[in-house]
Amino acid sequence: MTTALLTASIALLSGFQSGAPLRQGAGDLLIAPTRIVFEGPKRTAEINLLNTGDKPATYRISLIHERMNEDGKLDEIVSPGADDKFADELVRFTPRQVTLEPHVAQIVRVQMRLPADLAEGEYRSHMLFRAVSSSDAPVQAAAAGAPAKGIDIKLTPIYGLSIPVIVRHGALKSATELSEVRLMKTPEGAPVLVGKITRTGNASVYGDVWVEFAPKGGKFTTVARANGVAVYSSNSIRNFAVLLSQDKAAHFEGGTLQITYRRQDADGGQVIAKSTVELP
Repeated sequence: MTTALLTASIALLSGFQSGAPLRQGAGDLLIAPTRIVFEGPKRTAEINLLNTGDKPATYRISLIHERMNEDGKLDEIVSPGADDKFADELVRFTPRQVTLEPHVAQIVRVQMRLPADLAEGEYRSHMLFRAVSSSDAPVQAAAAGAPAKGIDIKLTPIYGLSIPVIVRHGALKSATELSEVRLMKTPEGAPVLVGKITRTGNASVYGDVWVEFAPKGGKFTTVARANGVAVYSSNSIRNFAVLLSQDKAAHFEGGTLQITYRRQDADGGQVIAKSTVELP
């Protein structure tokens, strides 16, 4: 893994170090849960939105198609592939736009409907929450009563955040392995564990990456954790890079690093894949 890829992977995982089922983005918007999965008898879901800012905010909600690359970055799909399966035709939601007062919550209700002739598989779209800028605020002159000079351009950032909406239908399965796991250092000299999550089958996997260290003859201690790491059904490989805590196990020499990729507690906590690295 090159230095550039290492830095990018660390940045993508850095937002998933806490276990809280909330995600902040689109300005001052908190969203929970961070993913919706319809499978078995489940047909409805609720998404909680909270404006943590001190001003009213408006968000437009839509379904888009996104593809994840091997480093976990999501990009909107411009040209769908033959094997892409999207969920936008299978789910409905309301409302499609919300205005939240400061510290006020709102529920978005999502409903899934399965056509009788739907082919088995995993279908995924992403629900996008995009901040709507205020368009009714007039541009102020630099000084009251000053004559206009030229063109005044005002740039307003537009924030957006998406969460996956997944529909699983039929007999789905997956197999997962951890490979090429090794200890590296960042350009600043901090220890970081890198590797690949390899997935096969027709179902995505989702869980937390736990890293534990044990000195020779000692007990394992958790030295890093990255929560909410997904490998979608359209991906076979996901690179990961997890910064290790030097406070809990200085230098990481002469011991064993144990890496476990497992489902989150809310999903049962089962181990998906495991690997070890012996340190000289």
